[in-house]
Amino acid sequence: MQVVVTKKLTNFVRFQDIPRLISRPNFRLELHRGVIDAGRKTRTQVQRAVAQQMAVTAGGYRGYVVPNMRGISKPSDLSFTIRGTGKGSPIETYKGLRALSPRGKVAAAMNKGRSGVDKGFVRSGVWNSPRTFKRSFAQGGGFFALVPAKGASGRLPKAFWTYGHKPTQPRDAQGRFGASGHAGFKIRKLYGPALGKELDKDQSLQTFLTFGPAELEVQVTKRIAKLIRY
Repeated sequence: MQVVVTKKLTNFVRFQDIPRLISRPNFRLELHRGVIDAGRKTRTQVQRAVAQQMAVTAGGYRGYVVPNMRGISKPSDLSFTIRGTGKGSPIETYKGLRALSPRGKVAAAMNKGRSGVDKGFVRSGVWNSPRTFKRSFAQGGGFFALVPAKGASGRLPKAFWTYGHKPTQPRDAQGRFGASGHAGFKIRKLYGPALGKELDKDQSLQTFLTFGPAELEVQVTKRIAKLIRY
């Protein structure tokens, strides 16, 4: 009895075509398209992750996170870089925003251990960890902060006024206590963290490391399969 085993070797013979296919200009182009597809999908996942990480509002996601994250592709090295702006966003971008009463119990508790002008009166849920920012205050419907500035001087906002009998605090013509002057601070709008500084940490970084390589393999493999068919 004789057993004969046969095997069609057409696909094995086709391996000799691979170097020729790789040398084609459109081969590298297809690889780069795969990198771009993977990069764009990964960027979307990272955008969602960093928005949760920073605790931005729904409007903040559409108005700050999405337009301030870019994907930059380079055909020369088949790369796709995800970048975020280095500028912080107004504090209104983040969840849990509220102004505290300077005389309230919450402000007293949140400012425990802080002295004088370091107290703050704007609370936010940024980073999913409610905090009251130092030297912050609300005024005229906006949120601001005192920023140390050499040579600056002027009146402190009302939230920082000291109440009670203070010999060094000025009085007006009616004998009422006025605002104390303080040298060394300027006023600017209150901002939260910068998007670009959040991408390489915590939830956003983990999302990139988990989703990115897997998606890159899917997209590039799909492009190669399109070119090399046995």
